[in-house]
Amino acid sequence: MTKKKNGRPLMLEGKRTRYIRARVSEEEYTLIRDFWISLGINESEFLRLKVLKPSSVSIRLNAVEALKRLDDIGSEIGRSGNNINQLARHADFMNKRGLLSGEVIAKFNELFSCYIFLFRKMEKSTRKLLRLLKA
Repeated sequence: MTKKKNGRPLMLEGKRTRYIRARVSEEEYTLIRDFWISLGINESEFLRLKVLKPSSVSIRLNAVEALKRLDDIGSEIGRSGNNINQLARHADFMNKRGLLSGEVIAKFNELFSCYIFLFRKMEKSTRKLLRLLKA
């Protein structure tokens, strides 16, 4: 084997010379492309990881994107908290004047219970995500 004069040294082992092809629909390609972009890797690296080490792809995630999404979620929680506070203040105002019906209170309590359930579920998911980010 002759030695190259300039440039990168020749690879003796691990050189990737083979291609694998697969046909996919536009929708499938979009889903796959969005996945590798969200992970911050290129197409070839994504496909190698997905085929050779499937569990590594499902755990890896783009930390910057995840933190941005968590920030967005935090903003939404703040807005919903403000709305709930405004509703409670308005209900108190109406109650002091005797204008608040039992039906409205029952519906508010039902919706607020649903909100608390969803908030706790989201809190658990956020904790899981933060554990993944630490790993």
